Amino acid sequence: MRRIFITLICWTALIAPLAEAGTFPLTDGTKIVGSPESINDNGVVFQLESGDYSPRLTWDKFTPEALKELIAEAKKESERALLEPMAQSLPQEVAKRQEIVIKPIQTPERPKYGGGIIALFSSPVGWLLMVVLYGANLFAAYEVCIYRHQPPGRVCGLAAIPFFGVLSPIIYGSMPTQVPPPEILESAPPHEAAATASEATTAPGTPAPAASYAASAATGAVTREATTPAAAPAPVLPEPVIFQRGEFSFNRRFFETKFAGFFRVIPSEAEKDLVLVFKAARGQFVGRRISRITPNELALEVVKNNVSAEEVIPFSEVAEVQIRHKDTV
Repeated sequence: MRRIFITLICWTALIAPLAEAGTFPLTDGTKIVGSPESINDNGVVFQLESGDYSPRLTWDKFTPEALKELIAEAKKESERALLEPMAQSLPQEVAKRQEIVIKPIQTPERPKYGGGIIALFSSPVGWLLMVVLYGANLFAAYEVCIYRHQPPGRVCGLAAIPFFGVLSPIIYGSMPTQVPPPEILESAPPHEAAATASEATTAPGTPAPAASYAASAATGAVTREATTPAAAPAPVLPEPVIFQRGEFSFNRRFFETKFAGFFRVIPSEAEKDLVLVFKAARGQFVGRRISRITPNELALEVVKNNVSAEEVIPFSEVAEVQIRHKDTV
């Protein structure tokens, strides 16, 4: 009887540690089976199923499930006090969120207008653009009439044709300048005939030759001879050549082309007795030579109180330019 009692005590001592043994998953994917024997700040020492002791495992190797299991198996109050703050810092289970139902997007209906040119006429903005382009084409045709001396009725009338009218200013603008017939030059006033002859003999983009001034002088001479009695001959002076704003664009190219002879320090035979008269917003300026020119203004050499000076005249202020004889000023 005594032997049986001792045997039962031995078996109970062997089975008790196995009954208290737990399974603790680790962060590296392994598990450790045993009972915690020593818990402190450095980690935990386990008694394994074989009766041996494991090395001390640090806290970073335990999963949240292992920490919860350790709290349940802790035997001392000091061990529980150490494990409870760790358990409180564990992430709580996130409640299941309500399932989000994504509804299909209701796209707005597209306008049922046609595409291309038809769509241009389906809105007020399109009509406004067409009117602006139509007016710009007519204005371009009118400018071509002035520049190329073409009949305005023909050029502007063709430009008024919808769509195809855009070709009118292009075609007539590429044609050479139309020279008036001789009978028109004879019937025109002397200064207008001289200006027309000067423009007809000067091609666009080339310097005005001295022949234009000679033509002006010749025209004036013929007019004077026709109107002056033979008994009282008077000195014949050429009529002025006039360039007005609106008929000509006053820019650097215009002055370099029409007044090339007036840029010389020593005037040629054709310009030695001629002067330039500028009618500007600040008054009238008379000079013999253009001393310098920029894209926006020119400097005219004028004589004030028998002293030569430079007068700067912006292109925007020039209303009229005349080429006159020095005795007619």
